[in-house]
Amino acid sequence: MMTLLHRAVLLLGLVAALPVSTLPASAMAGERSYAATHGAAPFVTEHLIPGSDLDLDRVDLTLPVTNVVALTIDDGPDANDPRILDILRAHEAKATFFYIGAKIPAHQDIARLVAASGNEVGSHTQTHPMTTDLKPAQREWNLAQAEAALASVGVTATWFRPPYGDVDDALAHLARRHGMKTVLWTADSQDWKDTGPDIIRRRVVERLAPGAVVLMHSTKAATVAALPAILEEGERRGYRFVTMTEWEATMRDAVTPSLALLHPAPHRR
Repeated sequence: MMTLLHRAVLLLGLVAALPVSTLPASAMAGERSYAATHGAAPFVTEHLIPGSDLDLDRVDLTLPVTNVVALTIDDGPDANDPRILDILRAHEAKATFFYIGAKIPAHQDIARLVAASGNEVGSHTQTHPMTTDLKPAQREWNLAQAEAALASVGVTATWFRPPYGDVDDALAHLARRHGMKTVLWTADSQDWKDTGPDIIRRRVVERLAPGAVVLMHSTKAATVAALPAILEEGERRGYRFVTMTEWEATMRDAVTPSLALLHPAPHRR
């Protein structure tokens, strides 16, 4: 059974040495979420899956079942997506693609292909704004428009990825009203820096850990080039790459009674 010290080491390892993500100028004012200011979230419910009733403190990360990694791919649909599907299929891996609603009309065939592939498609808003800076009506419009765009290709999203990793309680609540759970990430490939595939591969594999959530972007050719080596290294270490929905189910299965006693659930009416 995991000791408290062992758990602390595991959790710290998920975010060690991660640089701060680049944010638009408007993001520098006001209080931001952990992922937005630190580049990634720790394996803690309020930072990784805010608003969820799954208490990650209760997950025993030493259980073999938790050797899963949620691969998440943002900013599509994109012309690179079919190639990514081929790579995933070759490695019997799955991913969750977070789509920007405004890009769907120009890439409907690709979006439908991904939606029918056995992978998962989530919402990344309609226009990829710093959503936490928007007024309530603008937030609602961005999520509702993305929901409609996804519906046009047969997708009902159950996961929401806030742009730039910034989320507050109101945004997480709004996503739940739209039937979606919010997720950030524990490992940032930083492929948005336009670095080469070897650097992207190293950044990801150094941060692979039980229950990790990896952030990549399908809009980068270097990401596509790095993906096979990332999957191969993960396989060598015994990890399975899964969708967010399978990740969540696995984490729930790894909640143990002894950890539940150490971290009792708050009283809910």
